[in-house]
Amino acid sequence: MKLLSVAIPCYQSESYMAHAIESLLPGGDDVEILVVDDGSRDNTSAIADEYERRYPGIVRAIHKENGGHGDAVMTGLKNATGLYFKVVDSDDWVDESAYKTILHALERIVRGPETVDVVFSNYVYEKEGSEKKRVMRYLKSFPQDMVF
Repeated sequence: MKLLSVAIPCYQSESYMAHAIESLLPGGDDVEILVVDDGSRDNTSAIADEYERRYPGIVRAIHKENGGHGDAVMTGLKNATGLYFKVVDSDDWVDESAYKTILHALERIVRGPETVDVVFSNYVYEKEGSEKKRVMRYLKSFPQDMVF
């Protein structure tokens, strides 16, 4: 079983989805990347299939009729096999260092005596072309020996 399933809902995403996928590949075999093609008419489907071919066991391409973002997320959730689930939009990406920190924390949680249902992390919302960044910070509620 995978530690983390990440769904990437994609609709007409050919020009930027690779960046989202590439940013998740450092998770290796602990992660499954579910590229959910939501009925795209561009090359999104072919790009998803190529990543599945190049990274078998890590990337899965899921093709469905267009149903909107929420439906694509739910399709990812229905196909997820990981212990935890995350959505990364096709025009977003993850920072490798922060991503590895989260994966390490999940490993510790799975192997340790404490269990959690949900993990929140800090993130930066940066709109392209904007001069402002919004940094979202969450209060950690882990036991003291779990703080990282």
